[in-house]
Amino acid sequence: MSELLKAFDAYGDFQSDLYFTVKYDAFGSGVEFETPLKRTKENTKAVLDLLNLSRDDYRLVYKDWATKDDRNAKIEEDIPYSYFYSGINRKVMISIKHWDENLNIEFLYDVEDEELEAWIIEKNDQLRKKFGLSKSPTFEVLTKKKNGFATQEVRTDKIAIDLEQHYNEDFKDIYHQVDRAITAKKSGLILLYGKSGTGKTTYIKSLIGKYEKIDFIFIQNEFVRSLLDPDFISFLLRKRNAVLVIEDAEKVITSREQGSRESVVSTILQLTDGLFSDYLNIKVICTFNTSLAKIDTALLRKGRMIAMYEFDKLSLEKTNFLLENLKAGISYEPLSVADIYNFKERSYSESKKRKIGF
Repeated sequence: MSELLKAFDAYGDFQSDLYFTVKYDAFGSGVEFETPLKRTKENTKAVLDLLNLSRDDYRLVYKDWATKDDRNAKIEEDIPYSYFYSGINRKVMISIKHWDENLNIEFLYDVEDEELEAWIIEKNDQLRKKFGLSKSPTFEVLTKKKNGFATQEVRTDKIAIDLEQHYNEDFKDIYHQVDRAITAKKSGLILLYGKSGTGKTTYIKSLIGKYEKIDFIFIQNEFVRSLLDPDFISFLLRKRNAVLVIEDAEKVITSREQGSRESVVSTILQLTDGLFSDYLNIKVICTFNTSLAKIDTALLRKGRMIAMYEFDKLSLEKTNFLLENLKAGISYEPLSVADIYNFKERSYSESKKRKIGF
């Protein structure tokens, strides 16, 4: 019991690596497998069967259950979601956590036991072949934990945009300019603005799929103020050459005269053209819908700005070219890509307001 008590950190959370060190008087080397997997009795059983942790070799330290509390709940629907095993004759621990839609398995072991290490590597390979997903592009979402900033990986679809059909002619130069900058070892700022449905988000998704070896980190609105946190700079020291993406960034990049004295703009200036910029090589992509007149002029300085582009409705020629390819009808005015792909649905509600024919 004393071994277990020493495995809890200052916050009262159980730490498997601490437990390993206390129990075996050694540092635990680790292998971790994580994949999306719906929690069902069948899936959990398949995981346990694959691992095949016999009672002669492993002791079950604890198990957590997922149960429902309503009167009509059925006992057969109660299911364990967390298992923790420790080796009986070898220095090894295995943590299995099966959340609603995610499976996480962590192996901790003594690196001097080469036979055990080979078994763990083989089991990890079997797990990914049976339960792993096909490789697809991913981006990271900024999160904050007790010990600082971290990221959560999110999978996305690989998108190849059609420059000819979905974007106006003047976007081509910007497209190639950003391409050159993404892989360059230089910091900078990219401002993408315009009305919803004009292709900003789709374009960013295409960059994620095209440059899979580069970390794209999305910063949600509730974390924008965190850019002022000194710990955030420490976090970025581990994320050199990353691309920060701030969507709906109106409140972030407006003039410091219109906001508080502690402006996030100052942090962006440091990241893109300050003391840290040459070392971090961070690119910052900001998307917004507001007018450029409200943007802090310091952000627009040459040398800091990689690219700036206003996404707009397609020209009338491109609008009808795409409508013709989609066999959707004819428009008498420029439309956004989103409106074009929803042209038929849109026309029913707006037929009296707009001159749109078929």
